Amino acid sequence: MGRAYVALFVCVLSPTLLQSQSRSDLFECEGCEAIHERSHDGLSWSTVIPGRGEPGDRLILSGRVLKPDGKTPAPGVVVYAYHTNAAGIYPTRGNEKGWGRRHGYLRGWVMTNEAGQYRFETIRPGAYPNRTDPAHIHVTIKEPNRREYWIDEVVFEGDPHVNERYRSREQKRGGTGIVRLTRNGDGVWLAERDIVLER
Repeated sequence: MGRAYVALFVCVLSPTLLQSQSRSDLFECEGCEAIHERSHDGLSWSTVIPGRGEPGDRLILSGRVLKPDGKTPAPGVVVYAYHTNAAGIYPTRGNEKGWGRRHGYLRGWVMTNEAGQYRFETIRPGAYPNRTDPAHIHVTIKEPNRREYWIDEVVFEGDPHVNERYRSREQKRGGTGIVRLTRNGDGVWLAERDIVLER
């Protein structure tokens, strides 16, 4: 009796690599121009957003920005982040200008280093009051010689609003924005997100 052989070829791709794709709406972005409200000259790869007296649990958001292949570090990329305070409000002091009136003062700018690294030291944001959106950090990217664009917000695994419905709507712009939180020995929350630049 003859035997039938079936050849099975399996192509294994990195999940990160699969997330970088061409998007026709990549540059449709309300508020992304806020990334230009501060000079990019002399930006560090790391910054502290709020003053030490800002109420809330300390949080460090860090990671690498990678080229669309999901492997190669992308230096010289500006990353702009903003978020609510611990009460879920975008706080203002009353003297904000431009997009600062909407984004509040809990915002910052960094530029990736040669290894593609970025780091924001801030506080853990709160969710919007009386809404079902998870607590999140907005992120905008500005690559050299390219227009700015937004990527999926950073949200936190374990947030009750990061549910199946949320996961099904995630666009994975820049890769998944769902991160796992851990705490260091000083009780500071640590969130790590690698960002894959969009094609």
